[in-house]
Amino acid sequence: MMNYIISNNKFISSDEFKMDIEDGLLYGYGVFETILLKDKKLIYLEEHYNRLIKAVKRLKINMDLNFEKLSLYLNLYIQKNSLENSVLRVTVLKNSDSFDILVTHRENKYKSSKYREGFKMEISEFKRNPNSIISGIKSVNYLENIYALREAKNIGSDEVLFLDCKNYISEGATSNIFFIKDGMIHTPTKECGLLKGIIREKLIEIIDKNKHLELKQGFFSLKKLLEADEVFLTNSIMGIMPVSKIDHTTYDLKKYRITDLLAEELRKY
Repeated sequence: MMNYIISNNKFISSDEFKMDIEDGLLYGYGVFETILLKDKKLIYLEEHYNRLIKAVKRLKINMDLNFEKLSLYLNLYIQKNSLENSVLRVTVLKNSDSFDILVTHRENKYKSSKYREGFKMEISEFKRNPNSIISGIKSVNYLENIYALREAKNIGSDEVLFLDCKNYISEGATSNIFFIKDGMIHTPTKECGLLKGIIREKLIEIIDKNKHLELKQGFFSLKKLLEADEVFLTNSIMGIMPVSKIDHTTYDLKKYRITDLLAEELRKY
């Protein structure tokens, strides 16, 4: 079946796609969001739109696209491509004093077996820089993420962990990280140069509302992470993914009580 994409307000077949050679392509000057489509419903679309707006303002990209218009585009896109369950990507690229927008989709590749096995992680040699202009946003300048992730996958792992410039844990290439030690839930603070993921924020809300759960955000060493009782990752597509191994340290998923509880609470949220 032919796939259609949206390029600058027009539906075109993916075979006919062309784009201007401007700042977006030449310099990786742009931002994107990936949005889960589940049973024809776009999950947390408004949250993704709000984060997209913050990112284009940070990079001073003139984008005239309100929420209603984006929602209309995406729902027409879903209809045109006969989609029910998928992953949609909205890419916004700087084009002189205006912008180009591109909507595409791909298969959701997170299989149920992975949630039972858990992710294996490697530690990246690259550092997150909290002072970078692209820190905390989904920039299309994704080379470090993709390079490190592919290196990890080449040796049989699923995700990579970035530390910040002071060697505190920060985030994964495509995920936020949480860990639990002696019943306390921990996650790095945004000052570690991480992206404030949609699911990360939802989990913080869930924990705040549950009097039996306690969260600490801060600066955490790799040693503290490796001594944790439970570790899990989050992003908008996979939800909560348990971690079974980081570098040479393994974790027993059968003892993951709080991770399982949070996954259940997130499903109901």
